[in-house]
Amino acid sequence: MKLPMILRVVLWFVVGALAMGAAVWLAERPGTVSADWHGWRLETSVGVMLVVIVVMMTIATVVWLMWRWIAGAPGALLECWGESRRRQGYRALTQGLAAVAAGDGAEAQKHARKAESLLSEPALTLLLSAQAAHLAGDKSGAERAYRAMLEDEHTAVLGLRGLIGQALKDGDAAQALGHAERAFELRPQTAWVVHSLFDMQAQSGRFAEAQATLESGLRHKVVPAERGRTLKALLLVERSRSAEASAADSLARARDAFALAPERTAVSLRYAELALAGGDAKRAQRTLERAWTLAPHPDLVPLYLKAAGESDPLKRVAVVRRLVHGKEDDLEAHLALARVSIEAGLWGEARRHLMAAGGTAPATRACRMMAEVEERAGGDPARVREWLQRAAEAPADRAWRCHACGAHHETWHSVCGSCGAFGTLNWRAPGTFGQIIAPGTGDTGAPAAPAAPALTRS
Repeated sequence: MKLPMILRVVLWFVVGALAMGAAVWLAERPGTVSADWHGWRLETSVGVMLVVIVVMMTIATVVWLMWRWIAGAPGALLECWGESRRRQGYRALTQGLAAVAAGDGAEAQKHARKAESLLSEPALTLLLSAQAAHLAGDKSGAERAYRAMLEDEHTAVLGLRGLIGQALKDGDAAQALGHAERAFELRPQTAWVVHSLFDMQAQSGRFAEAQATLESGLRHKVVPAERGRTLKALLLVERSRSAEASAADSLARARDAFALAPERTAVSLRYAELALAGGDAKRAQRTLERAWTLAPHPDLVPLYLKAAGESDPLKRVAVVRRLVHGKEDDLEAHLALARVSIEAGLWGEARRHLMAAGGTAPATRACRMMAEVEERAGGDPARVREWLQRAAEAPADRAWRCHACGAHHETWHSVCGSCGAFGTLNWRAPGTFGQIIAPGTGDTGAPAAPAAPALTRS
C-alpha cells in the first residue's frame, strides 16, 4: 500500500521538474510566431502561443465530455430504471420462494405475478408460478405453467416432472408414462427420470422396455450395480411369464435370471418350475437346494417335494432333510421339518422342531402348528386351547412386505399392489424394514447387508 503512494509522489516530482525545465528552456530562447491569413497578420511569442493551444485543448475536451454526457443520459436513465425493475423482480421472486417454502400458496401466487411482470426470465418465474399454483390448489394454473416450461430446453425436464406428478395424481398412468418417456429422451442420465420411467413401465407390464431403461440407468451409473442385477433378474422372471415367450425362451430367461440372482426366491422358484415342467426334475431339485442354502423360504418346500416325486409321508421327511441340509438351524427349516413330521405322524419330532423354531417367544405359525400337533396326537384339549390363545397373542410371522410402503401381501408379486414399486416385496417380519434391503437378499429371510436404494419413484 505504501509503495504505490511513493511512486505517485516521485512521478509528480518528475513531471513538475520536466515542466519547470521546459519553461526555463523556453525563457532562455525567446522567439516570435507570426501568421498571415486572408489579410490578417498575427504575431505573438512562443510562450503565449503554447498557452493558447493548451487552453483550446482544455475547452475542446470539456465540450466533448459534456456532449457525451448529454447524448448518453437517456440510455443511462433507462438502464437505471431497468436495474430498479430487476431488483424489485428478484425481491418478489425471493419472497415468492419463501412463501412456497412456508406453504403459503396465496402469498406465493401474489409474488409470482409480480415477478413475472418485472422480470423477463421465464425460467425462474414459471417455476415459481407453477409451485405457487400447486400450493394454492390451482390445477389449471399449475398445468399452464408446467407446459410453458416445456418451451425452454433448460426448464423442460422440470416442467415434465410437474406434469408427471399431476398425471399420477389424476390417475392417468398413460399420460404420466408419455411425459416420462419424453423426459428420458431429454435427460437419460438423470436419476429421477430413470427411476420414474422404470417403475411406470414395470407397472404397465412393459418389462422389455423397463429392462432397456434399467440398462441405460446402469450405463449412466444412476442405478447401483447390485440393485440393477437384482432388478434385471426379476424382470427376466416376468418376461419368462409373458405370453409372447415360447417354452424355450421362457426357460432361457429364467436361467439367466437364476444366474444373476439365485438368492431371490421368486427367481429360483420360476427356474425350478420350468425345469420340472420340462422333465428335468434333478435340475429343479439342485436349483431349489441352492436357493435354500442362500435364502431359506417355505415356498421352496412344496416344489422340492413335487420334484422328488415321493408320496410316502416318512420318506418325505428325509426329502425335506436333504433340502434343508446346511441350514438345519434356520427357522424355516424347523417349521418345514415340523410340517412333514406332522403329516408322517411323528409327534415327538414335530414338537422338537417347533420348540426349536419358537424359542422363548414363538411366532404365530409355530403356535398354530403346536396346537395342531396336540389335537392330532390326541392330547389334552386344554393344551390345544392354550396354544391357540398363544397364537392369537404371538408376534406376527414373516410375510411378503413392501419395503417402500410397508404393505402386506399374501403372495409375492414383482409390483407392489399398494404403491406400484417394482421389486420391493421382501420376506420379513414386521418392524425390520430398516435393515432388509440388501441387493442380493431382498425377498428372503437371510441376513441382509447394508441397504441399497430401491429403484422407485422419487
